[in-house]
Amino acid sequence: MTNEKGSGFEASRREVLIGTGKLAAGAAIVGVGASALINKTANASSGPPPTPWGYVKLDPKEIAQSAYDNWYKHYCCYAVAEAIIAPLREKIGGPYQNLPVEAFIFGHGGTVGFGTLCGTLMGAGVATSFALGKKDGEAVLRDMMAYYSEADMPIFKPNNPKAHVKNTNISESPLCHISVGKWMKKEGVALKSPERKDRCARVAADIAYQTVVLMNKVHDKTYVGETGSPSAEYGITTQENCTECHGDDVPEPLAPKA
Repeated sequence: MTNEKGSGFEASRREVLIGTGKLAAGAAIVGVGASALINKTANASSGPPPTPWGYVKLDPKEIAQSAYDNWYKHYCCYAVAEAIIAPLREKIGGPYQNLPVEAFIFGHGGTVGFGTLCGTLMGAGVATSFALGKKDGEAVLRDMMAYYSEADMPIFKPNNPKAHVKNTNISESPLCHISVGKWMKKEGVALKSPERKDRCARVAADIAYQTVVLMNKVHDKTYVGETGSPSAEYGITTQENCTECHGDDVPEPLAPKA
């Protein structure tokens, strides 16, 4: 019979103790890793915070030039949204850092070329919604819808224009088809002309500029919205320039039930 000292049993016991230590250390490492993974998963599953995400005052002139440049990357909706959100991403960070504005490229040409709401207004709506939330964001956007329809644009003069633009026009509508169509007729150019493209880039700058002017007023608590909801006034979702397209055949809302 072998003495336990120096025996295989003693060696085995030492190996077991060492092995147990390794196992414990490994378990601790796994535990830390699992904890981090759980926290990461929990953070991911909680999703982004509710809006508004916050706003700091921006320079309208800088934003306008950025929107003009952005138009030549991904057109109107992206141009305005990215011009406003990019500096907020830098100055505020947080959830703005995970907001891919490229997701809103579809707004170009009045939504993938269908000529409905001008993409610059969609881009303004994206920016105001995230930065200001529903109440203030929608109030600013209503004023921007009115501004777009009433302003003689383009106003913006780019630092390095890519084409010569002669004419401005008042669209009397927030619709891309009407706004662009009226201007093209006045300018005497086609849709794919350099002049039409530069006109739309300049309009993107105009809308980004004015949107920031209003957002700055919200920040300073001096903003008072001026534009009400047409749907509340007319009893149907609408813009206020129907007859230009519909003629006498303007859709009439049903009378409310008593």
